[in-house]
Amino acid sequence: MSINAAKAFLYQGKTALLICDVQEKFVKAIFEFDKIVHNSTKLINAFKLLEVPTLVSEQNPKALGKTIPQFDISGAKGPFAKMTFSMYTPEISKEISTLCNGSPPEAIVLIGVETHVCVENTAIDLRRHGFEVHTVADCCSSRTQEDRLLALERMKQIGCHISTSENVIFKLMAHAKHEQFKKIQALVKTPSQYTGLVAISKI
Repeated sequence: MSINAAKAFLYQGKTALLICDVQEKFVKAIFEFDKIVHNSTKLINAFKLLEVPTLVSEQNPKALGKTIPQFDISGAKGPFAKMTFSMYTPEISKEISTLCNGSPPEAIVLIGVETHVCVENTAIDLRRHGFEVHTVADCCSSRTQEDRLLALERMKQIGCHISTSENVIFKLMAHAKHEQFKKIQALVKTPSQYTGLVAISKI
């Protein structure tokens, strides 16, 4: 197995979830917001079953509000308020260093808004500090589809794994004998919402 292929795996106990700035004031501004919320909720609930440590940030919450109530972030670290566009603040980086049973994660699954601002800046900082980053494309968005898609391409160019919600769920679960398989199977029974990431052929 190549080194690059090995880095594409996700392992329980070595993976963390970062939720970036999915806040109340973005509800009407973000492209396909409701669909992003649907996909993200499925991912968050599955990761809770898989006991993935989670950390949440909020950009200037006094102006942009709290994390949306649809997300069950009970048990998560945070929310941590920030003014920088990257989540990798000194406070949050300290939390990340012990997020997986006292150790830093090997891989970080990243979701949130806006893709071309806070998500991308977070991904850059995480890559700079040696983390494998799995940006979940159908759980990230921006005000425009153009900004969103170009940001995903830039993150791919710096070595991020561009994934989907079900991809990271099943990658982390690894096999159908997992003790949470039936519960997660129920969660994914409803397909992820289409958010315009790929063209649909009319043929």
